[in-house]
Amino acid sequence: MAKRKKKQRKQKKNKFDNLSKPQAEFDFHDRGILTPEDIRSLVDEFLTECRERQLTKILFITGKGLHSRHGMPVIKPLVKKYLQTKLMVKRVYEGRFDRGGSGTLEVILEY
Repeated sequence: MAKRKKKQRKQKKNKFDNLSKPQAEFDFHDRGILTPEDIRSLVDEFLTECRERQLTKILFITGKGLHSRHGMPVIKPLVKKYLQTKLMVKRVYEGRFDRGGSGTLEVILEY
């Protein structure tokens, strides 16, 4: 008996998806225990690098805070509040589900 090959369905691709993808991302995982000053410093370094490269959309992977003390997020709220004080940051919002959802922050920059 001959085996039949299953037809694989092509996933529909949104032709505008590449336009909405972040141009760079920063992941806070595996960086050990961070103080608020450490977090701000890492954010500043990444923003400086993004400014030099003239990037307009970036992603911060903060994690959901599931392993934090008391199970509450620490990094994400701190990063979000800090980013909102930066003049170059036009918008900060929770990342799309396929990019990490509630464990991420997408940021729109303007210069």
